[in-house]
Amino acid sequence: MHRKQLFYFLLILLISALIWFLSTDKKSTITNDNNFAISDTASVSRIFIADRSGKTITLDRIEKAWTVNNKYEVRKDAITTILNTIQQIRIQRPVAKNELDGVIKDLATTGVKVEIYTNKTTPIKTYTIGNPTANHLGSYMLLNGSHTPFVVHIPSFNGFLSPRYGIQGQRLNETNWRSTIVFKLKIKDIIRVCVNDLHKSEQSFTLNTKPMTLFNHKGDEVSFKQEKVLQLLNSFRKLNCESFKEEQLGSSTLLYELIVNNDTLRMYSFSKAEDNTDNSNVKRMYATLNNGELMLIQDYVFNKVLITIDQLQ
Repeated sequence: MHRKQLFYFLLILLISALIWFLSTDKKSTITNDNNFAISDTASVSRIFIADRSGKTITLDRIEKAWTVNNKYEVRKDAITTILNTIQQIRIQRPVAKNELDGVIKDLATTGVKVEIYTNKTTPIKTYTIGNPTANHLGSYMLLNGSHTPFVVHIPSFNGFLSPRYGIQGQRLNETNWRSTIVFKLKIKDIIRVCVNDLHKSEQSFTLNTKPMTLFNHKGDEVSFKQEKVLQLLNSFRKLNCESFKEEQLGSSTLLYELIVNNDTLRMYSFSKAEDNTDNSNVKRMYATLNNGELMLIQDYVFNKVLITIDQLQ
């Protein structure tokens, strides 16, 4: 009986020592599985991102909205994604010894720096995002002040993290963050709508709202159906482009001019040969607003405002 008790005592002692050893070894590599994350994203007021080519993105919270580089409103889905990522990221595993040197080199040469601020002037969290793992289910990341990189992921998310920070090929692009809203107007804020069809001028018109009057392409006042006019005006509540483009317009043909109040949207032909998107069946046009940046718009979005005068009568 004494021997059996001694055996159990030694077994318990051995198991306790093993548990202590394993827990101590784990703490030597991962001190906290949440040390990259920020739980309270409502307190985040600024996010600064910089790639190795010198491009930077600064996202600032302005009341209930966000701006990018103090110029444009940020897409709501983009800011929601990055804030969720900042909150949900976790360490998946340490970097294996046989890949450590390569990971550290890649982080130093191609890594993208992320700084997260609250209302203070110094960041509360700074880390570098590197390349994805071979299975694309995590990203190599290094916390500021640490010499040990980790593989970081979002549990239950199948993918790597850099696209969720607006990073494509370890590079940043301001246009990826911009809101795609072209017109966002209530009916009461619309004074004038003018549609100029450059190929069928007889279908062009000008609509004034104060008072409500409709003019044909010759400048003659004509009759209209009020429900049709209200339907047109209501279409300007939210009109989005597909994306902004960094290239030049080239030799495209001007098709339409859409004037809303003092803003002029010019729409140009777009060839399917130029289409490198996932869905080449969607009909598109190039467009510029007030001769500004080039954007890509989809026909089915803008067809509801590019109507003819016949459709108002």
